[in-house]
Amino acid sequence: MLFFPRCKARRLLALPLVCWALSSHAQSRITVDEAVALALSQPHVRQELEAGVNSARSEVLAARTWPNPDLELAEERGDSGPLGIARETTVVLSQAFELGGRRGLRRDAAEQGVLAAQAGAEYERARLRGDVLRAYSNVVAGERRTKAHVRTAEGLRDLADSAGKRHHAGDLSGYESRRIAQASAQAQARAAQADAEARTARARLAGLIGEAALTAELDVTPPLPPIPAVQDEVRSAELDVLQARRAHAQAQARAERRLALPVTVGVGSKRVEEAGVSDDLMVFELGVPLPLFDRNQANRARTAAEAERADAQYQRALLQTRSRRAAALEEARQLSASARQLLDAAVPEATRLTEIARASFAEGELDLVGLLDAYDAETEVIEQALEQQARALDALLELQLLFPLSIPTTDPSR
Repeated sequence: MLFFPRCKARRLLALPLVCWALSSHAQSRITVDEAVALALSQPHVRQELEAGVNSARSEVLAARTWPNPDLELAEERGDSGPLGIARETTVVLSQAFELGGRRGLRRDAAEQGVLAAQAGAEYERARLRGDVLRAYSNVVAGERRTKAHVRTAEGLRDLADSAGKRHHAGDLSGYESRRIAQASAQAQARAAQADAEARTARARLAGLIGEAALTAELDVTPPLPPIPAVQDEVRSAELDVLQARRAHAQAQARAERRLALPVTVGVGSKRVEEAGVSDDLMVFELGVPLPLFDRNQANRARTAAEAERADAQYQRALLQTRSRRAAALEEARQLSASARQLLDAAVPEATRLTEIARASFAEGELDLVGLLDAYDAETEVIEQALEQQARALDALLELQLLFPLSIPTTDPSR
């Protein structure tokens, strides 16, 4: 939410959206951590993140479930001549078994799939946290930018009014008066554009955390996550996901390479009735398919190719992680320090210099060019500070994915 000392609605007709925003009151305050929690608690987000894990668990259930037994009932009748009707009834219960260990390997592969799905879901949660943090920061930066442009527009409008009076009194040239008026109009246009962008940023944040973001009060400084502590171990959130996927693919390939020995065993009874005499027999069946054709070669080739691809992706990321981490870490440190220095020192100093320039111009000690340069310098340093802050945030979000998801952190100022 924007907080200004006053809103000159009648004087800044080019800024109706700003004044409308200032007149509405925030219904609540949302910190960046609360924004992340709201995003992760959205029903559709939970549903999407859990869907992959539940699907993988269904594969475990399928791998553990035995095939259903078969019950076969057969009856044969015939005429045996003078002996009467002959009847033969057979009841057999059969069960299929897969020897050789492939079933157990498939179960292990399915369980590896669950681990891979869980790692992927956690990685997506981390990416969503980054999206929320970036959207939240864009709102805070946009509203701070709007506040700066509104302050500049108000100051130039005051100067334009004063310059008009001085021009009529003969104390200021017509060119200088018109130039100030032109600068005031440009400042109002920039403020309106900044406000529109800030409102768009709020709408995007609301798309992630809900409509509460449209009116909630946010932090006054764009947030930056802490810089992860330096680690010698080459591990990262991205590598953890790729490693879990590689283990899953390799487990699937091992299962398909194992020779399958399907066996069907049946046990039952047969009753033979003829000429009023019946005889009960025990029936035992054993079925083994003849391996004339390799029906599993396609699955074996497919899983082998997927295992090779998963391993290649992991190896490539492993080689790149250390260099990417070092580059992102250095960029994050430099940009964080630069943004902090600009926001804490350069921006307040630029504001003070603008006030000095206004007073000097009013006393006739500074010309118009110097005054406008002071306003431009203040606007430029604010824009630069916020741009550095945004770039530092991008570097930090990338850096977080280049470290394990749960790691100790250090203060970014160190």
